[in-house]
Amino acid sequence: MYNTVMLTICSPQLGLSLESNSGGEVYDREVIIKLCQEDVSIHALIPKGRTYPQLDNLIVKHTFLRSIIPPHFFNFFVFPYLLNTYLFHHFDLLRVHNPYFVGPAACLFKYMYPQVPLVLSHLHLESGFNFVIDKPLIKFYDHVITISQSTKNEIHQLLNYPLSKITVAYPGVDQRFKQGVKSQELISQYHLENKLVLLFLGGLKPRKNLFFLLHLLKSLNQSQVVLMFAGTGPLLAKLKQKAESLNLQSQVIFTGFIKEKDKVKYYRLADILLLPSLKEGFGMTITEAAACAIPAIGADHYSIKEIIINRKTGFLAKPDDLKNWTKLTLQLIKSTALRQQLGQAAQKRVKSYYSWDKNIQTQLTVFNQLIKKL
Repeated sequence: MYNTVMLTICSPQLGLSLESNSGGEVYDREVIIKLCQEDVSIHALIPKGRTYPQLDNLIVKHTFLRSIIPPHFFNFFVFPYLLNTYLFHHFDLLRVHNPYFVGPAACLFKYMYPQVPLVLSHLHLESGFNFVIDKPLIKFYDHVITISQSTKNEIHQLLNYPLSKITVAYPGVDQRFKQGVKSQELISQYHLENKLVLLFLGGLKPRKNLFFLLHLLKSLNQSQVVLMFAGTGPLLAKLKQKAESLNLQSQVIFTGFIKEKDKVKYYRLADILLLPSLKEGFGMTITEAAACAIPAIGADHYSIKEIIINRKTGFLAKPDDLKNWTKLTLQLIKSTALRQQLGQAAQKRVKSYYSWDKNIQTQLTVFNQLIKKL
């Protein structure tokens, strides 16, 4: 137990589903679960009908709407919820997971109740309208907890927020992610006999730079290699169309939505994980795959270069450089020994550096210091 004082925290959420494999929701769900296990009492508001973990210390209220579009409108539900919850439960700290969908309401509450510490859990900065929301409100937060040095530096540089008030708490990796044999059921289902599997796992959205992977597959020109997109999202139809236009449909697999409990089977099915994202707050798929001893190739920028130790636990490739990605991917395709070497090194590093115990200990230290200070 790291919590020295019984804390009551309010943390409104757009989702806490055990079935979600969206990086942000997975991260915050795990944080909430681990905090509750440390005897922290959590009050949360989520949209109607959405599921959540059944925990003794988690008190959940629902909005009267199932779908909140755009999600920024969630603020109109959050503000009265905060007032009511503070009136009846007098929580010790207000925690914001999303600065865009919860932040404005939380900052208005902070203006009215400055004695309540306000902590922002900021995973990565966004551009456009969301950045416009973020910039003027950042001054209301007493502290920011983020998941990489890269995001910490961005918050400081782009939002002019003091480095001394930003703490990095790397995400952990659940113990179920570990090395194991490939599922014969999945091999049969996807016709993967004698195939080498390149895996992308996550949401099919623009930030992930997924069309680049189709061009990479074309450039590899390896008939025994398949590219698996494990997940779903707004780019699904366009990715299928692009695969057909490149005459790659026989080498590309779209699995659709993958339940959280099934993710480990897909990691074990892979030979190489690929993450060419244009931007990543952390890149949890790299550490989850590493826990299964699967090496990764990732774009050499943002947080990805904090996770992959180049040529020791995986490869860092030049962003959007097809020639460089092709060269590095072929090296791994052609050498089982190199894949095993990098995979084992990645697994060892994950066990040493990325644990939920460390993450929660860091967060609780920040929470307790703020409560004592304010």
